[in-house]
This record gives sequence, structure tokens and C-alpha cells, in this order.
Amino acid sequence: MTSSLLSGQIASAIYSGFKGKLLKATLRRAGPALSGGLDIRGDPIATDPETWDCQGFTDGYSDYLKANGIPQTDVRVQIFAKSLPAGVKPLKDDKVEIPKGSGTWFQLRRADTDPATALWSCQAFSVKAPT
Repeated sequence: MTSSLLSGQIASAIYSGFKGKLLKATLRRAGPALSGGLDIRGDPIATDPETWDCQGFTDGYSDYLKANGIPQTDVRVQIFAKSLPAGVKPLKDDKVEIPKGSGTWFQLRRADTDPATALWSCQAFSVKAPT
């Protein structure tokens, strides 16, 4: 199997099997200002957020994982890769509202995917809605 088969046909088949059965969500990324401005610490000013519609679901961690380092309050946010526009992938510190319009937001600690890039499994924690 080639990586193009994995990332293309298999990921599409998995997504099409779940399409319509998933929660609608919003992936939000705060990016540096277009001017390239910096704050007083020299960090980029994050004022121009980008958002993308996506689909997925949330899942809890097992008691075993929570007893071995996963914070008790963390959840797994699962995002189907084919529900995102081409080239967009979840990144650390992105925020996800799931279900969309619910006001329930999570900030990503990490984002990993499977070899087929069909599903992004993101460790996340609850946060206030971004402003």
C-alpha cells in the first residue's frame, strides 16, 4: 500500500461511512496579526483567528491512562481529516467547539493521526469560549 492510497481512498472511505452521523464542530486557530506585530514580550500578537468547519466526536480516556499521566479533566477530541479543507490539520493550542454552536470549547494539548490520516485524535481540555 502506498501513502497516497492510505491518505486518499482509505481516509475517504472511512469518512464517507461516518458522514452524517458525526457532530458538527469548528476548529479555530489564532494566528499572528497580518502586520507581524509583537507584544511587549516579543511574541506575535494573535488577533486574526482562522476557523474551519469539521466533524467528529469527543471521547473519554480510560481510568488506566488517567492514572498514568493523562489529566483527569482531559478528553479526546476526534476529528475526521476529510471533514477539514485540504491541507488543514489540527495543531497544539488550536481550539475546537464541539458540537458546533454549543459553546463547549476545548483547547488541544496535542494532535496525532493514524497512518491513513483518516482521524485526528487530539488530547484536549475544556476552556472558555474564545473572544
